[in-house]
This record gives sequence, structure tokens and C-alpha cells, in this order.
Amino acid sequence: MEKTLATSDNTRSISVLSSAAVKSRDAGFERRTKRRLSQTKASVCVSGEEEDDEEEELKEKIEALQRIIPGGTALGVDALFEETAGYIMSLQCQIKTIKVLTSFIQRLDKQDMKFGG
Repeated sequence: MEKTLATSDNTRSISVLSSAAVKSRDAGFERRTKRRLSQTKASVCVSGEEEDDEEEELKEKIEALQRIIPGGTALGVDALFEETAGYIMSLQCQIKTIKVLTSFIQRLDKQDMKFGG
């Protein structure tokens, strides 16, 4: 909603928000803020036992990853993650190669059938 104020010198246009819109915006801000605070409190209020469980679970996952990645048992965590990324890219490349070769062989088989071979 826009209201115009007239003065003796000039006319100024002032944008005025309705009180309902302001209240709605403020209420949304408060909800988001409360949600963020509760999430922060929840993450900070992890008990020592839960923290130990999470740490143990993380160690188990890292050990499993070390067993999967070739040479992973000799690597630290940072190097393990870098090696994992390279290994994933290598596997993706191998999959693409196998798909291309399979497609090529299938086309050859179809051509052989057409020519009675």
C-alpha cells in the first residue's frame, strides 16, 4: 500500500507496509530462528556416550573404506579420501569402456547375422 504525504514544499511518496505483512514476516523470521537454535542445541547437547558411538561408527566406516580401496590400509584419512575419489573415477571410466565394447560387439554380431555369418 502506498500513501502520499503532501507538504508545502513538495510531495513525497512513502511506501507503508500493512501491519499484517510486518507481523507475518516477523513471525516467519522467529520460526526460522527458533528452528536453527533448536538444531544447534540438539547438535551441541550430544551426550558423551552418543559421541563415543558416533566416533566408533566413523572409525568402522573408515576401516571398511580402507579395505575396499587398493592400498587403503597404508593411507591416512585425508589421503584415503583422495585415493577414494580417484578410484571412483577409475571405476566409472572402466564402466564406460565396458559399455562401449559391449555395444560394439553387439553391432558386430548383428552384422554377422545379416550376412549369414
